This record gives sequence, C-alpha cells and structure tokens, in this order.
Amino acid sequence: MTVVSYQGLAAEVSGRKHARAWQLFVGLLVLASALPFAALPFSQHGVADPQTGLAIVAVITFLGANFHVGASAWFYTDGALWGHFREHRLRYLIVPALLIVGCAALFQFAPPVRGFMLAGFFSWQLWHYQKQNIGLLSFVAAGTDGVSVSIWERRTLMIAAVAGIAGYFSLNPIGLQRFAPEFALLHRAGALLYLAVPVAFAVALVKNAGLRRNPLRLVCLAFGAAFFLSTFLFDDMISATASYAMAHGLQYLVFMGFVAAGRPRPVPSLLMLVGLALLGTVVLNGAIEAPGLPSLGYGFALYGAFVGVTMSHFVLDAGLWRLREPFQRRYMREKFRFVFDR
Repeated sequence: MTVVSYQGLAAEVSGRKHARAWQLFVGLLVLASALPFAALPFSQHGVADPQTGLAIVAVITFLGANFHVGASAWFYTDGALWGHFREHRLRYLIVPALLIVGCAALFQFAPPVRGFMLAGFFSWQLWHYQKQNIGLLSFVAAGTDGVSVSIWERRTLMIAAVAGIAGYFSLNPIGLQRFAPEFALLHRAGALLYLAVPVAFAVALVKNAGLRRNPLRLVCLAFGAAFFLSTFLFDDMISATASYAMAHGLQYLVFMGFVAAGRPRPVPSLLMLVGLALLGTVVLNGAIEAPGLPSLGYGFALYGAFVGVTMSHFVLDAGLWRLREPFQRRYMREKFRFVFDR
C-alpha cells in the first residue's frame, strides 16, 4: 500500500472511533439529563411504596449531588493543569481556600447571616447549572454543525435561569421564613418571566436557520429552556428542584468521565476519579449533617466549609470550561477530539 493509502486507512479508523465515542457521549448525556426528570417525580407521585420511592431518590441523589462535586477534585491530580493553576493561582488556589475558610467562619460565628449566605449560594448554584447547559449546547454545536451558540440561544437559557432562581426560595426558604410573602411574590414573578422563554426560543429559531435544521441542537436548547420549569409545576421540593439539580450532577459526571479517560492510562485515571468522588461524598455529606450533632461544637463551621467547597467547585469549573481561553481550549479539545474533530 502507498503512504496515501495508509493515511486514508488511518483517517477512516480514526473517524469510526470518533463516531462511536460521539454516539456514546450523546447517549450518556441524554440518559443523565432525562433520568432525574422522569424518576424523581415518579418516586414522589407514582410509587405506592414510600420505601421504594425513597430508594430511587437515594440512588440518584448519591450520584448527582456531592459525588459530582468531589469528582471535580480530579483536576488537581492532573499534572498538565498544575502549570495553569500556578499561573492563575488566585482563581484556582487562593479563592477556593478563602471561600472554604471564610464560609466556615461566617456560618460558625455569624448566625444572623447564614440564611442570606445560603440565598446567595443557591442563586449562584442555579446559575451554575444553566451555565453548564450552555456548555452542553456548545459541545453539541461543535459536534454537529460547528456553528457557535448564538446570542438568542444564550438569552433563552439565561431567562430560564433567572426565572428558576426567582421561583426557588418559596420552595426552600433556607431559614428565612420571615420573608415567605416576598418569596411567594418572587415565585409568581418567576412564573411570569418564564413566559418569555418560549418567546426568546422562537426568536432564536427565526434568527438561526441552522438551528431549525439541527434536531440534536434544537432538542438540547429546548431541554435547557425547560430546565427549571418543574419549579412551577410541583409543590414538593424533590419533584420541583431535585430533578434539575441531579440532572446537572449526572451530566457533569459524563463530562468528567471522558476527561479522565483522556489520560494515557485511562483505567487508573478513572479509578482516581471515582475514588475522589466517593471520598468527597462521604466528607461533604458528613459536613451537611454536622450542625444536627449536639456533641459537635463546630458543626456549623463544617457546614460552612461544605458551602465553601461547593462554591470552589463553581469557581474551578467556570475557569476550566471557558473554551474561549487558549489553554482551556487546547486542553479540552485534546480530551474531546471526537467532538471537535468531527
């Protein structure tokens, strides 16, 4: 065979590998996204046996909650990232440490601010969820038509996020029960704002002809647009808010699994990912329960540290998945060649 023939064969084999990896990636993301929205409301409204419903919630919550936060610690085990972390130590080293120590101190020694800190924390968390959906849409765009996410696609998702944040606190008053009337008013305002989401979605369709010809991208946008709709459809916390929270966590595990598998030795890397996720789950779940242990004098400090760790997860992700930055773009393109080289 000639050199050209070998090159053609290599390209064909690489293309088949990319196709299989892309199909697996999309399939896992669809499963991760849809499962909580189907299983969690079913566990609350469609299961006669409470124990069965509780088991469904427990399994999905185990994987979708602190397990995915712990998994993000894997980035600190990657030697390729340490130079970037040292160069940007404020974001990746100093700010996380300050968040953990600062939140621990405030929760322990400033009880009046706890509710307000949680309000800021949960607002940031829901915004973080939707930013991941924008990232998911960007990956789908890169793997299909290669056209960047448009401003109206972004606006559609951001309007949904603001509406979801407005509706959240009537379901979870976070120790600020005295503001219940205001939270109820915010919930109604969020529901009204959600009416603007289909309008923005329609504008995105009109302005982007490629979106109308790309079913996967269209479904991904619709999913993000409806992400917080359960807030206004259910009265119980699990059905209304846990569905999208767990979908976010399971999606993140799919992304992290492919990142970890991108190392030269994928099996030890994936074992490291799972080990850190399990360790993080045990530690963070324990910190959440700490304030309820009377014998533990610094229980609220541990809970505050949990909040700080989760905020650090937001900061870490906001930096590492910012693909408009050269280093992050090179790093993630290497891990997701099957997306960007299609």
